[in-house]
Amino acid sequence: MPDVTRSAVSPLPSPSAEDVPPPAPPHLPDGTTYPGVAVPPGPRPGMPRNAMTSNRQPFTREPLHVLAGKLPPDLHGHVFVAGPSVHAGSPALASDGLVLRLDFDGAHATFSSSIMQTPSYLAREPVNAGQTSRGPLTRYLNEFRDTTLSDVSIALGAQEAPNTAPFLVQGENMLLVTTDAGRPWAIHPMTLEAYTPLGYLREWKPAIGTPWTFPLLQSTAHPAFAFEHPEPISPEQSTQQKPRLFLTNHAPKWPLGDGWTHLVSWDTWENRLHHWALIDAATGKPVVTQSLHQISVTRDYVVLLDSNFPVNFWSIAVQAALPGRTRLQRLVNKLTSEPSYPQAVFWVVKRSDLRPSPGTLSRDDPPRIPAYRFQSGGGGLHFAARYENPDDVITIVAGHSPTEDLSHTLQEGDLLINGNRAQAYQQGMPTAVPVTRSSLGVHHIDMRRLRIESKLHSHDDFTWGLTVFSNAGLINGELETNLKMYLDEVPREQPPGGGNTGGLKWGIPEDELAIYFNSDGFTADMVPEFIYQLYKPIVGDREGLPIREGRAASFFKFFVKSGRFEGYVLPTGWFGFAPQFVPSIKLPVVPYWKGYVVALVVSDPTPNLPPDSTGDEVWIFDSEDIAKGPICRLGSKNFDIGMTLHTTYLPPGLGDILDGHVPDDPPYCVDVREDYDVSAMQKAYEDWLPGLFPRVPRALFAPWRMGVRWVLNFPKLREVFENDVYPRFTMRTPRKK
Repeated sequence: MPDVTRSAVSPLPSPSAEDVPPPAPPHLPDGTTYPGVAVPPGPRPGMPRNAMTSNRQPFTREPLHVLAGKLPPDLHGHVFVAGPSVHAGSPALASDGLVLRLDFDGAHATFSSSIMQTPSYLAREPVNAGQTSRGPLTRYLNEFRDTTLSDVSIALGAQEAPNTAPFLVQGENMLLVTTDAGRPWAIHPMTLEAYTPLGYLREWKPAIGTPWTFPLLQSTAHPAFAFEHPEPISPEQSTQQKPRLFLTNHAPKWPLGDGWTHLVSWDTWENRLHHWALIDAATGKPVVTQSLHQISVTRDYVVLLDSNFPVNFWSIAVQAALPGRTRLQRLVNKLTSEPSYPQAVFWVVKRSDLRPSPGTLSRDDPPRIPAYRFQSGGGGLHFAARYENPDDVITIVAGHSPTEDLSHTLQEGDLLINGNRAQAYQQGMPTAVPVTRSSLGVHHIDMRRLRIESKLHSHDDFTWGLTVFSNAGLINGELETNLKMYLDEVPREQPPGGGNTGGLKWGIPEDELAIYFNSDGFTADMVPEFIYQLYKPIVGDREGLPIREGRAASFFKFFVKSGRFEGYVLPTGWFGFAPQFVPSIKLPVVPYWKGYVVALVVSDPTPNLPPDSTGDEVWIFDSEDIAKGPICRLGSKNFDIGMTLHTTYLPPGLGDILDGHVPDDPPYCVDVREDYDVSAMQKAYEDWLPGLFPRVPRALFAPWRMGVRWVLNFPKLREVFENDVYPRFTMRTPRKK
């Protein structure tokens, strides 16, 4: 690893005289005085071709050049970005994970990037090259193939591709990258390389009960982290932590299973995963969900959102078993697809019911606890909850796009809602554009009276296709937790303009509480006719849709109390991803909810772009005036990132967690050789079918065992792990104390 010199957090750099803008008041970010810059339009509306291209080459501190505007001197820290390493022709949301780090020191900006290499990723290439095959049939059974969920092998299972959201775990000093179809994986914050999953495979329950080498696991892409300091469960159990980091482990209903939902917590003292099976408090039946893309935590409750991301196992099975049979895949998808729920479904669990015990260490038969069901608004993917729940009333802000169904992708030749056909460059794009206008819902769930009150807010410029948000004050375990680590661990010098650098006062005035969203807009060339027909009962007649004129993508700020929108509509041909709120480094003089919004944008190359722009750029907005547009555009000839998903912000100067140093005895690390033990795999495969029929004499299953050994070719599979997988994960597991 190259030697990394950490720059000082302060003082702020001094710009040259000609660059000095009018001074900002001490309580405002410096960028407040910067004007917005003009951006020329791209060649066509909708998602650009560039959104489906990405550079897989790793970069380290590659300079980002100022293309227009000025870089604010009080913009410091690191924005981590996760997304799929997309390429046209392959389902975008199932692509290998691409992780970016954007670094700002007030005078310069750089980016670093890396592909997430998990054991299944490393095994895929030699397996697909035929190293484990005995001939055409075994090669067919072993090969990994594209599906809309992940790369799937009939014999080996599903690739684990963390590509969705970065998330810092306080207490472990672990920066995770998550996915809906696998475990979270920790990365080195400087090299961006994956080094351990969170939990051994034996701690997670597979969504499909097969003995796959790479089991399909379903979790939430957005864990929830409680704001308070860690506490023991009780004086008698002082070494065991009261749950404060929450995820899910679940499976939807599918042809061979009824589905189930576990709320799980990670104990950063014990380094173990605890499970609770959720039971509908009203019916006594197990909770079964379509998808649990995001959860949130309040002081007394955990809230889960059943998301617009239904898993169609029939469609995935056909994609894996019959690659290239596009017409048949389309037919199966149309015959078996079901629409997402027309309303958002929230499940609420009392934190007081989450009592770790020996039983909660069981993934197969954990304790059952009640979950309370509420529905309102429209379907959706993302939401945030206020941490405080006075009088047992939970406040939620949710983006509702009731027909934004991410379980499908565009295929070349698909009939579109405007009569056109999807083009080759669109193949693999998610059907992320809803067929009706979206809304932002402010919900109050009264847990004493078990009722929900909702108010929906829409805006014709901003609420078409709500996707990703960032915020301060609506706790999802990220910004405030990361800032507390910064304030506790990093000595800060006196910021310009004077002021007290003591403890930061938490809490945002009601009138200032806001959330930052990006909208995909509406483009008819991204809406298949099939999707419209699927949701026609909700949408109604197509004449009510802006099929000709469309709606441009946007970034906006929504004020929770007043319902006011303030935003910026992107020029035609630009598409926005992953807005991230970044506080001014002048805090606490500048309140922690004021600063900047850093966003990734994509457009196709045109002669109007600056020389250093590929069309993929980083834009910086003044959080106090989004409407004036970006105050700075950054780019590089090497910056080709395509579609991205979620982000998180880490302040500068957090010591070991950001200099890439991991001790010989890390706080937590899975032994990958133990996690993927080939001898244990062979036994699991051979025992699987006999285990389904325990009364049948085992001798009768001899053909099954012979077939398993022939198809899986365990000696060659062992070579793949010994040569390609194990050497990549050399970190030692921590010694038990």
